[in-house]
Parts: sequence; structure tokens; C-alpha cells
Amino acid sequence: MIKELWNTFPHNLEHKINALLDEAEPSEEKAFQLYKSCQREDAWSGSFEKFSEHLSSFFALAKTERRKSVFDIHLEKPLSAYAFESFELDFRNAEVNANSVLEITSWAHHLMRVGHKTDSVIISEDVLGKTLNNIIHPGFYEKAKNIKFEDFCIAWKAIVFKLFGKKHDAEFEKILTELRWMYSQQEAAMKEVRTPFTPTIYLTQTEIDWTSSVKMATEKNLEIPKFPLSRGPQKQRLIDLERTVSLYKIVQKSQIAEFKKHRDSIKATILNHCDTLLRECAR
Repeated sequence: MIKELWNTFPHNLEHKINALLDEAEPSEEKAFQLYKSCQREDAWSGSFEKFSEHLSSFFALAKTERRKSVFDIHLEKPLSAYAFESFELDFRNAEVNANSVLEITSWAHHLMRVGHKTDSVIISEDVLGKTLNNIIHPGFYEKAKNIKFEDFCIAWKAIVFKLFGKKHDAEFEKILTELRWMYSQQEAAMKEVRTPFTPTIYLTQTEIDWTSSVKMATEKNLEIPKFPLSRGPQKQRLIDLERTVSLYKIVQKSQIAEFKKHRDSIKATILNHCDTLLRECAR
């Protein structure tokens, strides 16, 4: 049971973070913005206090029940669909439930401790809490919704470096590599479920040559060549292959036992990607 929970941890964490918005309410600033928007549409002429009460009741509903018609009942005339789009929340304008954040922090800490078998300070509730706090209070140029697991990893790494510098780099990279590998494995499994067959892909000769070179280098345990074009691969399946190759390069020459146990699995994934691309590509 613990193993299953651990293997799905990255995706579950991603889901839990994004689900915070489902139970969030508009910040006071956002509420006032919505109030003014309804006034401009001549849909509300009452006080801000009364409007805020209706807003709180509306956002207390399950997200699937928050339809425009439900809020229109409280207004003097229905909102336009365009105006209602502004009711969508993100981490920049939402008031997130603090208890829910604490629950995620505690859940993540305990699962990391048991799943990765470590009591390291880098997975402490303090560190993970600060990481989540940065995510739900994004900077101006940072993502404010549709958070991916990689966004969590980036935020987590920034907090660890801020608190400890490079003191725990080796340990941090070890657990990060495992988590990213678990995430990629589950992504691949989910794609197989969603897509019962792999569509044909058109590959240029350059892309075919690179895929063949990756396959040969992987089979012979040689250094895997970089994609020959500076802009990198543009097709999603080639992008996925390049990401897996990047992960493999990290563990390929490592002597860390935890890395070694994933090496053969990653290698098999690369070879499978290459074989599938070369077999199914339209030339």
C-alpha cells in the first residue's frame, strides 16, 4: 500500500496543489474587482458588503456547481459570459485555505519520509511548507495556476538552496531524480490508457538520424548525442525522448546505489521510445 502511494506521490501532490483553488475564495482585492465588474454591467447596485456575502456563498459551492446562472440569481440582470470569465481564480487572486495547505504539507512530509526512507531536513514540514507558500503566493512572472509537479520541484529546490545553500545538494538530487522518474513513469502509463494506439509521426531525416544515434549509444552505453538543432526537438514524442535522455545522463555514470536501481529501467524506456519512433514514423 505504501509503495503504491509513493509511486503515485508526484501526481497526487500536483493534484492536491491545484485542488487548493477549487476550495479557495477570492481575495478581498479580487472580490472588489468582481464587484466593480458587476456594477459596470449594471448587474449590481447594492453594497460591497452584500455582494461579498453572495460571493462567499457562491464560492462555497463545489466548483462543478459554480455556474453563471447560479450567481445570476443574486444580480439585477444576468452577467455576460465575458464578465463571468473573470470569476476564475488563480493563486495570485485567491484566498487559499491555510488548513488545507498544512494538510498537504503534513501528508507530503510523512509520505516522503516513509517512501524515501529519510528524515532529512530537506523534507521537513518547515521546508515543504515554505515551498507550498511560495507556490500559492507566486511572483509576478511565476505561474499562478495549472501547477505541474516540475513547478513544485523548482520551488522546492529554491527553498532548499535559500535555507541551506549547497549543503544538501547530493541528497536533494537523489530524491528529486527518483520523484521525477516516478512522475515520468506514471505519465507514460496514463498516456497508454488515454491513447490505445500510437499515431504515425512524420520525422525528418535529421530526426531519424538522431533517434537512431540515441538508440545505438544507449545500447552500447556510450555518450548519447545531443539533438543536432539548436532549437531542440519540436515534436512532442521527440521532446519526451530528449527529457528521458536527460534523466538517463544523470544516472548513467553515477555510483549512488539509489540511482543505479533506476538505470536499467530508464535505459529500457529510451530504447522503447526509439524503437517505436523508428517503427511508426512516416518518412
